[in-house]
Amino acid sequence: MKKFLFVAQFLLFIAFNFFLYLTIVEVTNSRSAFQRLDHEPAVYNGKEEFDPSLSRLNSVDRVEEYCDSIFNYNKEHSPNKNFSFENEYPLIVSEVIRRRFFHGYCSYGYSDNHMALLLEPLISDKWISAIVIPDDILNYPNAACSQQSIVTMELLKRKGYNTRMVGFDGGQKFGGHFCFEAFYNNSWHFFDTDQEPDANVLAAYDRPSIEFLVKNENILTAAYNQWDKERLLGMFRNYFYGKVNKFEAPNALIYQRVTKFLSYTLWVFLLAAFLVVRRRYLRLITPYNVRNSRISIPSIAGKGSVSYYSKNRA
Repeated sequence: MKKFLFVAQFLLFIAFNFFLYLTIVEVTNSRSAFQRLDHEPAVYNGKEEFDPSLSRLNSVDRVEEYCDSIFNYNKEHSPNKNFSFENEYPLIVSEVIRRRFFHGYCSYGYSDNHMALLLEPLISDKWISAIVIPDDILNYPNAACSQQSIVTMELLKRKGYNTRMVGFDGGQKFGGHFCFEAFYNNSWHFFDTDQEPDANVLAAYDRPSIEFLVKNENILTAAYNQWDKERLLGMFRNYFYGKVNKFEAPNALIYQRVTKFLSYTLWVFLLAAFLVVRRRYLRLITPYNVRNSRISIPSIAGKGSVSYYSKNRA
């Protein structure tokens, strides 16, 4: 038992220091030697409508404020008397997100959620550390199709729009894709901020639904003129919907929130465990375990007064 407790306290002490160091790295937002173990970062291809200056929009609140300001300006200067929030706001948000990110998954690393990355090999889904929390996605210049849709849908839901995911399953040959639709003007409207279809083509048909686009392949191929036609049709014909206003990655969301909490607090639990084990170990190796002991002191002589002792000494 002594040997076990000795080894346990040693390992707990090492683990405590290791995770305390990683927590300090996150809190101070400093570079770490462990960052080389992060997922390979995405690289801008120079072709997308990416505006680096929009990186200052690093939370959903800030994106909302920015989109609100654009809407208010456009409304004030628009000659169109029918200019309405319902019709225009989703277009503004889509355009902002389109320019805010370039394509590529953003994933947690040792500098922002080390527990998500450390535990990833234990989870069947290798992309469990790909970020799904909207505010955290906005800490990066790059985001994949699903991540851009998550941010956009989150903002539109705040503004009272109903949204739903639109997924595409082209199998191993054509791959998959993730977009969304927003409901306004009594119909669903399709958005793809990641692959950036021709906005003018879609605007000419009042931003139609994916159902309309798939039924009208000439419009679909005109909007996605940069895509190979075979791949486009092979993927987009196999579309499916998510539930209205449902977050599409609830398990990943729970996982990432829990691991973020542990990234900041695990060292506290390890320290507490170390102190408990250390205390038990010291009890075992201490030869005399004195606990609430009472030392009896025998009385000196029987009478007990100062005068008594003085007389006897004389």
